[in-house]
Amino acid sequence: MTRVTPKPGIEGRAPVRRATIRDVASHAGVSHQTVSRVINGNPNVSEPTRDKVLATISTLGYVPSPMARGLISNRTHSIGIVAEDISDQTFARWVAGAERAARARGYYLMIGSVEPEDDERGYLRLMLERRVEGLLLARPSVLLPLSELEPVMAAGVPIVSVGTSHPHGIAIDVDNRQGGYDATRHLITHGHRAIATILGPADWPSTAARLEGYRAALDEADIPYDASLVVQGADWGLESGRAAAAELRARGAQLTALFAHSDLIAFGAMRELRLAGLSIPDDVSVVGYDDLPVAAYVDPPLTTVHQPMEELGALAASLLLDQLAGNGAQDAQTHLLPAQLISRDSVARAGGA
Repeated sequence: MTRVTPKPGIEGRAPVRRATIRDVASHAGVSHQTVSRVINGNPNVSEPTRDKVLATISTLGYVPSPMARGLISNRTHSIGIVAEDISDQTFARWVAGAERAARARGYYLMIGSVEPEDDERGYLRLMLERRVEGLLLARPSVLLPLSELEPVMAAGVPIVSVGTSHPHGIAIDVDNRQGGYDATRHLITHGHRAIATILGPADWPSTAARLEGYRAALDEADIPYDASLVVQGADWGLESGRAAAAELRARGAQLTALFAHSDLIAFGAMRELRLAGLSIPDDVSVVGYDDLPVAAYVDPPLTTVHQPMEELGALAASLLLDQLAGNGAQDAQTHLLPAQLISRDSVARAGGA
């Protein structure tokens, strides 16, 4: 009988051991302290020795540990992000901008996702234990109390918050009031006066700001505010939009236009309106908010308010890194980026005029 000996490792291959700093030292014929000096840019190493160590690092594929280097230099070149729902498309766009800006300046990101009802302190403590040099807080539905931020502030870690004002550091957001105004004003300029709106979640500051912009545009055009045309959405999603549109129908609302606080809300509402036999935009014009990539490809293409999320993320990271470099503002302040109305085919003139 032939004995079969199992091969080690995955798919018959022995696992490859990663090179260590001592492997580099042994192959280069120097001490591991010398290798450490080369890695950390210490000038007290001769050029021939430096070249030999760097060549050995390249040959062995050695990757220095950022945490180990941080223990030596007291720098980890890392930024922590604590955010809600990292699967959200809007979040993905702004974190991409933050990552690009951070990488350009030699930093990388550590991301933690928490639910609105979660205890923030655990993640903040974890970030401090990982020696992050700065924090981006992206929880726009939650204003953290000072008691939870005290450990971060005591450690001297600067904070930039995204999507909500913050009394303890720099805050950045999109100008949601202006965005809500522009969306509503666009419908008014097309002759609409019976303009409904489906709000985002009640506890989000952006919801209040967009509603404020909606009311300001109505007031400017001498259109009375009609509470029967305003529906509170449960969240930012499709089902929220569908249910809110169904509620408008149940109320018997005689709307000719709709401003939805998110593109997903708009898509859900459009489906419900179509099921009721209404045409978009001939019977009801619709404006969304976000400018998701799919908004240009639905039928009809959705008029919406573009949020510059990648620019928002890049600005957040840049402001944080400016503080770390000692040339940024340290006092509490708020930066608002402009939103932009994107006109497509989901809006027509009232009455087909």
